[in-house]
Amino acid sequence: MKKFLILILIFLTACTSAASDSSDPSTAVTADPGIGPAYLSVESTSEQIQRAMLDSAARWQTLRMDGTLGFFEPGGLVMQTTREQVWIDQSAYRFRVLIGIADGTIGTLKASDGTNIINVNLKTGETQNSTYPDSARISGYIPPLQAGVANPNPIWGQIGTPISQLAFPSDLAQNEGTFKAIGIETIAAREALIVEWTFVSNSLPSFKAWLDTATGIILKIQEFGKEGGTTVIGERVVRSISFNETFEASLFVRPDNIPEFVSPTQVGSEPVVTGSGSTSEEDAGELYFFLQPRQAGQSIQLVRVSGVCVFSAENCPPVEEVKVPFPFNFTISPLSWSPDGKLAAFSYSDNLNGTPTKMWLFDPTGNLWTSVAQFPYIDPPFWSRDNKWIAFRVQDGVGGEDVYVVKRDGRELKSISPQLPAEGSPYILDGWYTESVIMRSALPGTEGGIYLVNSVNGQARLMFETLLAKVPFVTSPDASLLAYDEYNADSQLHELKIMEPDGANAVTLASFTGGSLYPYVWSPDSSLIAFNYSNNATSGNPSAEVFVVSRNGKTLSSVYKGVTVGRLIFSPNGKYLLVEETTSTTGGHLFLINLATLEQKILEAPGLSTDYDWYAPSWRP
Repeated sequence: MKKFLILILIFLTACTSAASDSSDPSTAVTADPGIGPAYLSVESTSEQIQRAMLDSAARWQTLRMDGTLGFFEPGGLVMQTTREQVWIDQSAYRFRVLIGIADGTIGTLKASDGTNIINVNLKTGETQNSTYPDSARISGYIPPLQAGVANPNPIWGQIGTPISQLAFPSDLAQNEGTFKAIGIETIAAREALIVEWTFVSNSLPSFKAWLDTATGIILKIQEFGKEGGTTVIGERVVRSISFNETFEASLFVRPDNIPEFVSPTQVGSEPVVTGSGSTSEEDAGELYFFLQPRQAGQSIQLVRVSGVCVFSAENCPPVEEVKVPFPFNFTISPLSWSPDGKLAAFSYSDNLNGTPTKMWLFDPTGNLWTSVAQFPYIDPPFWSRDNKWIAFRVQDGVGGEDVYVVKRDGRELKSISPQLPAEGSPYILDGWYTESVIMRSALPGTEGGIYLVNSVNGQARLMFETLLAKVPFVTSPDASLLAYDEYNADSQLHELKIMEPDGANAVTLASFTGGSLYPYVWSPDSSLIAFNYSNNATSGNPSAEVFVVSRNGKTLSSVYKGVTVGRLIFSPNGKYLLVEETTSTTGGHLFLINLATLEQKILEAPGLSTDYDWYAPSWRP
């Protein structure tokens, strides 16, 4: 931490300030940054960018933000990422700052109630007290530009922490140099102008900053060092921010108990959908899953349970075994249901040695199983949204692979992958986007790309103009958005993001440090995303937490906490979420969350025994 703070001070004190006209704070116009127009754009000049940063504090009254910081050395991250949460009320000279490690442990509380300042070491209980100085009672401060002088914001001078400094960008706008606008990006659900600043005597930039286009506040900054360069040695990122809230006075005094970060993993759970979580028999559907016996000599069974059992125990019929024309001897994936619920696709071998694999179509109305394709090995299939096609990846067992599509009646089986660049092989199939399938190279690093392959003619084209991380992209049912996990290997930060299919307008919905973020699934109406965050099991105490977030990121709710979570499935009407817990206290079982009440219960049906493990669920609509 000491090294990182020294790095910040270098920018504030080591460079010569530019001479310019001073500004009178009384002439500043305060705008509502929540609805105010953007006044920064890629056409903004260096002078306009500097002016926006200098005037920023006059464009908001209160602010709340959550961010992370860390510094780097050659070879990657060398210190655990630090997290900081900040509340600032300029008009009353009040602030509150919580600082700790990114996994949620807080070490420092600093707060001002406008009269007194406290600095508390929460580990030792040691407290330092001081009086808020009269000289720092300046709200909306706009510093004069004076050659060779840097004037920090008076309120930030009392706070002095790295993330809170981003709220007062004037501190980084008083040095002699040039700002250059290089693009637009979304940070913390805000439009941000990306700028580089180069000191007058340097040829390379000293930092890159992402400025909120409506306020000039810094939402992200990467620092390259006093001499400039391209290697990031320090980074600060705002994960969430809001303006002009009304804060209670109690927020700015020492709490009775040790405070906690307000984060996605610790927020109070709130109902996710409105209205009753109950449903009707017509749209309840059916749950299909497998029973794994715990005693030798017994066989795995495929069973189904009426969706009525989810909301009405008294009307729940007994569990029913589904007869199949082959024994279950190998790895099993869930049935893949067509969107209309009339057929399921299932890849499995009926040969004792596990190959070849057949692509089966299952018709539940007559319990009919039909084989429509056969290859040495077949991965789990995906249905097109129009119910017409099934896509699946095949492997020959010696390194070769291909992607096929077939119609639901078994006709027109054809390969669609020949046009994929051979140098990107092997490829992974992630699902459908309209009439094309999404394929991504499985090569490590940045080699290979992400492609859309047309199911009609096999034409392959890059999905995005810019190179993006090769992660699973999950298409919303209405095909308007893609969900994905953007992972930074240096900071170990996972960000659940959504963006438009062309890669534009990316928005971060949730972020976590370390662990893993998977799976993430859309609700049937495309309004919600459910996802699982798991910690690293290497600690010996694995844990998992399931969240549901709205597509605009405004509502995020924790709905389930467990040990290891496998699959997540929304009910056909989107009012329930099924959670596959693979190692619950009673074994691997299925749990249901009523999203209108957040009531949680294990799946129950007459004849369904917890003496078996339940796994690989699917929900037939």
